[in-house]
Amino acid sequence: MADAIFTRDGDSYVPTRHARSPWSPDGLHGGPSAGLLAYAIERFIDDREMQLSRLTVDLFRMVPAVPLRTRVEAVRSGRRVVGVDATLLADGVEVIRATALLLRRSEAPVGGGIYPPPPGPHGIPTNEGVSRGPRPVPPPDAAPETLLRRPYLSGFHTSVETRWVSAEQERPPVTWMRIPVPFIEGEETTPLTQAAALSDFGNALGNIAGAGEGLSYINADINLNLTREPVGEWFCVRVDHRDESAGVGLVESIWYDERGRYGRVTQSRLANGR
Repeated sequence: MADAIFTRDGDSYVPTRHARSPWSPDGLHGGPSAGLLAYAIERFIDDREMQLSRLTVDLFRMVPAVPLRTRVEAVRSGRRVVGVDATLLADGVEVIRATALLLRRSEAPVGGGIYPPPPGPHGIPTNEGVSRGPRPVPPPDAAPETLLRRPYLSGFHTSVETRWVSAEQERPPVTWMRIPVPFIEGEETTPLTQAAALSDFGNALGNIAGAGEGLSYINADINLNLTREPVGEWFCVRVDHRDESAGVGLVESIWYDERGRYGRVTQSRLANGR
């Protein structure tokens, strides 16, 4: 199997084991799905002065682990503001949808403060996957041993590399992460595609922040807001806030590259009993 998240087959994208979900071997993790839509939008926009300001991904259902196609169309094509709809299709059926807002860069002065990144990523030990420590392989009927994943199912969550800034019991959780394999086989992964794919992990870290409450939460969307384009290959996530009531919640995470803060992610969440 290819050492990439997706391979190309004509105009289809074939997911590999690195794209799989922690919840089912037949489905994909939300991160690669969001990354694939960001990749398609990035290729659709030919004006390099237009910057992605917001990407909203609605996770209608689990994306099946089958060849996928993307469809992108502009819904607004202004000189300074562009709106785009993007869809991920499995066997011709829409499985998730994204909307994107792109704004034209200008020479306006920089506003707000400068937010430096947390320590790292250099000089911090690397972990394989988002969970800490070794990954046991329990029998199929065993209960999940972490809030993040069923340890016996590998996928995107076990393929990323992490370098934890926070101690194991420290709150809020903070970690650097990167995708160590190409997103599309044979192509260089752009920082924007990687940042979009990793943005789904804000919810996972939100579950860590709430460890011990007897519930984990699954997210139904990803809302990524950018103040600038991310750079490099290492990205850091820090859970900023989480709030839940009656089984419905919201988690907010702040994202950094090695230059500093570049954006924020919010995710709507639904209680999922363990």
